[in-house]
Parts: sequence; C-alpha cells; structure tokens
Amino acid sequence: MYSKYIKEFASDEAYYSDFKFITNSQLGLIKRSPATYQHYRDFPSLRPQTKALNFGRAFHMCMLEPEKFDQYVIQEPDVNKRTKAGREEYEEFVKENEDNIILTSVEHKSLIGMRNRLFSCHEAVDLLSGGVAEQVSVWKDKDTGIECKCKADYWNKDKRILVDIKTTQGASMNDFRGSSYKYGYDRQSAFYSDGFKADDFIFIVIEKNAPYNIGIYYSGEEFISEGRQKYAQLLNTYKHYFIDKVQDPYEHTYLGTL
Repeated sequence: MYSKYIKEFASDEAYYSDFKFITNSQLGLIKRSPATYQHYRDFPSLRPQTKALNFGRAFHMCMLEPEKFDQYVIQEPDVNKRTKAGREEYEEFVKENEDNIILTSVEHKSLIGMRNRLFSCHEAVDLLSGGVAEQVSVWKDKDTGIECKCKADYWNKDKRILVDIKTTQGASMNDFRGSSYKYGYDRQSAFYSDGFKADDFIFIVIEKNAPYNIGIYYSGEEFISEGRQKYAQLLNTYKHYFIDKVQDPYEHTYLGTL
C-alpha cells in the first residue's frame, strides 16, 4: 500500500518536505506547542540551519553513508576572517559550496576520529552489518488512523533490529539515560519500533571528543512503553488540531499552577 512512498522518501528532500505523514520529529514540535508545528509547516524554509544540525547531518553521513560524506562534506578554508579580504574569500567559498556541508577543521577531524573509533568497536560493527542504512517505513497508526513515517539509521530486517547512532557528551549509562528522557529518545524508540515492527531498538552513542567513548544500549520494555504512551498522546493532539480541526493551533495556551 505504501511502497511508492517508501521509494519516494528515500530522498531526504522528499522526506523532509512532506507533511502528509507525521514523523517523530514533528511530534516533538507539537510537544512544544501546536502553534510551533503549524509555524514549521507554514514556513519550513525559516527553520534555522544551525551548526549543530549541520554537524548532525555530517555525522550520519560519515558513519552510515561515507560515499555521501566524501561527496558533500568539505572543510572550510584556512582564511583570516578578521580581515576584509579573508571575509570576502570565505563568503565566496560558501556561495560556491551552497549544496555542501561546510565544517571547521576541528569538526572534520572529530568526525573522522569518531568514525575510526566506531568501526574499531566489534560490537558496533556487528550491529551495523547485514542490514540497510537510512531505511524508511510508512504505516497507519491503528488507534488514530494517522499516517506516519520514520527513517531509521540502520535496519536489519532479518534480525528485526533497529539501530540508532547518536553523538553525546557522555556515553556512560547515567549520562545517556538523562539525555534519553530530555530529548525524547524513549518516544523515538517506541515510534520507530512500532513503525518497523522491530523486536529490538538499540542506541549506539559516541562521545564527540577524544577518545570517543562508545556506549551501546538496548531499549527496555518499560522505556519503550513510556515512549509509546507519549507518542500516542501527541498523535491525539495532532488529530485534534490538524485533522479534526477542533481548535486553531494558534489558540493553544499553556495552563498550569507553579
């Protein structure tokens, strides 16, 4: 039923410009407020392309699609931006490379170090073998009828394992557990697991600085169950505002007692 969309959404441009299917990231915007999501839909080009987002895109290319990394990720030139000539040279360089991701020499060196560390880890290599990177799944949520999609970092169909790779400041269990709840990784693991009908959702996390410590963490039943409750609630919010149109999203107001 959705095979044509799976092929279409293999393209990042098609995937991220589509609003027919809801994604976990979009649910994250709805969590902030329905108005935030509506604004993103109305003005997608205004969403800031931060250095963190660029680094994240480059990271995934470097780890999972090295051929794209070599093609689209470049290191900025060594110019003195404090001088007029240096600024002009850099601005011209950026203009000529508007389709590429430009990294500083420190960022580029860090990514190469992270990749070397990742692929020297036998457990990580085993998890990233026998499957497909950047795999799309499309489905209809059984409770709300909402059409959903996600793009997994790595999907091993035979073993029914999803692998997600993330950068982190601290790869220890305590550090990453805190990040997981702060950034909604429990919701992500549940949403993706249900979309792919996966048996396991595994995080490979790697620190951004040398010696690039690595952590490998399986999503437990309680972790996924909590995430499932969260995404179900957000899907109902999406249905309320954007399908049933019971209320204008810009009318949403935060209410509570401090």
